[in-house]
Amino acid sequence: MHHRFGFFKTWLPLCLALLLIACAAQAPSQSTGPNDAPGSYTLVGIGPGDADLLTGRALAAIQNADLIFCNPRTQEKLAPLVDFKGKEVLDGYGVLFRFYGRDCAQVPEAERVWHGKRCEQFHQKQNEFVALVRKAVKAGRHVVLLSGGDPTIYGPDMWTLKALADLKPSVVPGLSSLNAANAAQKVSLGEVIITAPFQREGRTDTIERLAVHERATMVVFMPRELPALLKRLAAAYPADTPVSIVSHAGQVDRQKAIFGTLADIGGKLDGVETDMSLVYVGKSLTNVPAQAAAAAPAAGQGKFYLVGMGPGDADLATLRAVKVIEKADLIFASQKYQERYASLLAGKKVLDGYGRLFPFYGKACAKVSAQEQSRERMSCEEYHQKQAEFERLVRAAVAQGKTVAMLDSGDPLIYGPCAWSLTALKDLDTEVVPGLSCFNAANAALQAGVTQGKNSHSVLLASGWSVDEMAVHRSTMVLFTMRHEFKQFVDALSKHYPADTPVAIVSHAGYAQKEKVTHGTLGTILAQVGADNQPFEYLLYVGDFLADGGRVAN
Repeated sequence: MHHRFGFFKTWLPLCLALLLIACAAQAPSQSTGPNDAPGSYTLVGIGPGDADLLTGRALAAIQNADLIFCNPRTQEKLAPLVDFKGKEVLDGYGVLFRFYGRDCAQVPEAERVWHGKRCEQFHQKQNEFVALVRKAVKAGRHVVLLSGGDPTIYGPDMWTLKALADLKPSVVPGLSSLNAANAAQKVSLGEVIITAPFQREGRTDTIERLAVHERATMVVFMPRELPALLKRLAAAYPADTPVSIVSHAGQVDRQKAIFGTLADIGGKLDGVETDMSLVYVGKSLTNVPAQAAAAAPAAGQGKFYLVGMGPGDADLATLRAVKVIEKADLIFASQKYQERYASLLAGKKVLDGYGRLFPFYGKACAKVSAQEQSRERMSCEEYHQKQAEFERLVRAAVAQGKTVAMLDSGDPLIYGPCAWSLTALKDLDTEVVPGLSCFNAANAALQAGVTQGKNSHSVLLASGWSVDEMAVHRSTMVLFTMRHEFKQFVDALSKHYPADTPVAIVSHAGYAQKEKVTHGTLGTILAQVGADNQPFEYLLYVGDFLADGGRVAN
């Protein structure tokens, strides 16, 4: 009882702060027409691990709900944050995607049972769920289904959006275990290959085929039989390729990262729980162990936090991020963040001008080409000067026992401009607070399972520097455009994908009032939007998962 009271006392003010932020971000609310259903259905991503990785938007959706679908474990985890009194809570309707949209009579008998339940039983529970939601929405009630992690990445609940499409459902984005695992090992990623150990004949996005990209980091979800997976990876990559296994990402008291190479990682796993883990493979992990190991701070020393604040509106920050801001003594934040979080930052020492300082870090200015220099707003020497200035400010504050926080957008470790600070300060006590990526927010805007393509189960996160080489797989691709010309992407993709391949542009992902989705095909999208550059904040999606929301049956 005392523990629970202490939890409330610690988190209640922060929950209220998040809810106020959420209300402000959603206003003005969208008006409902006379033909709109009076209630609503929302699929809510609640993130991985601990409850404090819930975003303000997710918290507001749960607080506003009349009917909540979740299991007892999730309800217990959220109980300190959410008042369930007066709400109807139903269990038993999770992981029902199997066989959705398939005729059981057409399913081979050997495949008709999954986890002890027959195809017909899945259909019965799916129909029950749909009927319950429809009845509640018709009665003017707000219904939410709580889905772990990011529901669009190997999530089991995306089928509900198809089944209830006429109710105009919405998706609240959630942090993925990918975001949490990045933070746990403090690994800065560029190109990322998200995949799973499925083996299907004729697929071009198997682990073996995707392993050819040296600059990309492969992240394998649901490793299942880990020894078998490591054997496959060892056959696809050189033996000295760095690898890490992160278990229970997002659970502060349980998460663990094991580092090694494909030659020796197997011998480091005795006694390690790997059932809830992600496997990372790639050269980006080369210098990670030194950074990931928590430095033993000297007595009286403070700590440095790199805080992922999410994309878009303020309500996509997590409770953990808000708590770090609350306790920080010195905060580095752009003017945009100072305005967005004015109430949280009031009375604190806040410094601007230290956000995008990664260019030329660790590189001798004499080796910087004229072309490289022409792309940047400052000279190499000026960048080095600002980097050193930032480092001095942080070290001085930490030496005085202060808590320092750098606020960064999205997931600070996926194309993040502040990740260099972890290397510069690796001898200090540092921590990364995982943030929602614009990728997660854009997935929610699309309302489609990005890993549920008809011909692909993998997702390639790429940029203008890698689109051509990674497009050969014809897998689902998400392009972080970063000032590259839109026509450049379309031309590169058109070399490998058919003209009728579905594409989508998501601009201003995470901004409730500005977010926009444009659908088309690779052959038509240029005519639809023009060849001019799009806004800086947009992602380009390519893949057949966009056709009718992808394939959710299997």
